Amino acid sequence: MRDFEIVIERCVARYESDSANASRLFHGRGHSYPGYEDITVDLFPPCLVVGSFAEDGLGAVSLAGLLVSRLDVEGVCVQERLGRRTDTRIVSGMVPDELLVTEDGLNFQVHPTRNQNIGLFLDMAPARRWLRERANGQRVLNLFAYTCAFSVAAIAGGARSVVNNDMSMSALEWGAENHRANDHDLRLVNMLPHNLFKSWRKVRQLGPYDIVVIDPPTNQRGSFVAEKQYGQILKRIPEFTEPGGYVMACLNSPFLNTDFLPSQMARWCPQCTWLNYLPASADFPDSYPDRALKVGIFRFRG
Repeated sequence: MRDFEIVIERCVARYESDSANASRLFHGRGHSYPGYEDITVDLFPPCLVVGSFAEDGLGAVSLAGLLVSRLDVEGVCVQERLGRRTDTRIVSGMVPDELLVTEDGLNFQVHPTRNQNIGLFLDMAPARRWLRERANGQRVLNLFAYTCAFSVAAIAGGARSVVNNDMSMSALEWGAENHRANDHDLRLVNMLPHNLFKSWRKVRQLGPYDIVVIDPPTNQRGSFVAEKQYGQILKRIPEFTEPGGYVMACLNSPFLNTDFLPSQMARWCPQCTWLNYLPASADFPDSYPDRALKVGIFRFRG
C-alpha cells in the first residue's frame, strides 16, 4: 500500500488556507508529485471528491479514509475514471447529489455523485476572474457554455449582456439555476441550445460582442474535435466581434501544445493579435505546461 503522507500534507495545508471555497486540494495529474499521478482531491464544502485514474481504485478509497480523519468534512466520494467510464461511490459520511458551493463569492450548483463532470471546472478559476474583472458594461459571448460558469462571472462583473451557446439544453438550464443562485437578472442572459456548426445566424444577430469566450471540449465524439474544428470557430470571429474586443480561447489537451492556439488563430483569423496565456491556477501545478490547460487571450483588431 502506498504512503499517502505527501497527499495528506498538501490537502491539510490547502484546506487550512481556505476551507470555504470549492478548490483542488491535491493535483497529482500534473506530475509534480511522482508516484501520485493518478490521484486528485477536490473540496466541494462540506464534502470531498477523490479522483482515481488508476485501474485499481482501492488506493483512493484508502486515501479517502485517511483524509476524513484529518479534515472537517461531512462526506467523501471516490470517482473512478477509466477512459470514458466513470464510477462514483460514497465511501464515508453523506455526499448529497446536489450541493451549492462558493468560488470567489459566487455560488455554483454541483452534482458530485452524478457525472464525470460535476458542473464546475476548478482549473478555470483564473479565467473566470479575468473575465469578471473586464466584464463591466461589456457584451459577452460564451461558446460551449456548459453550466454557464463564465456567464455567472461576467454578470457578477457588471456585463451588459451575455449570450450562452451549448448543444445541451439541460446544461443551459443548469446554468440558469447558477444565475438564480446569485440573484442575477436573467433578462441580461440569453440561452442558445443549438449546434454552432449548423447555424451561426442567431449568434450573429445577438452581437456584436466585446468579449468572446471559446471553451470547447477537446475531443467529444459527435460534438467537437479540436484539431479539426477549432479553426472553424476562429474564422467566424470577424462576423460577430466588436473591433478592439477580446477573445479568450481555451484548450485542455495533453496532446496539443502551447503553439496550437496562436498558430490556429494566425491561420484562421489573422485580424486577432496574440496577447498572452493566463497563468495557471496555483492549485493545479504541472511539470509539463504543454500538456496542461491553456487559456489564450487575443485582441480583435477588426
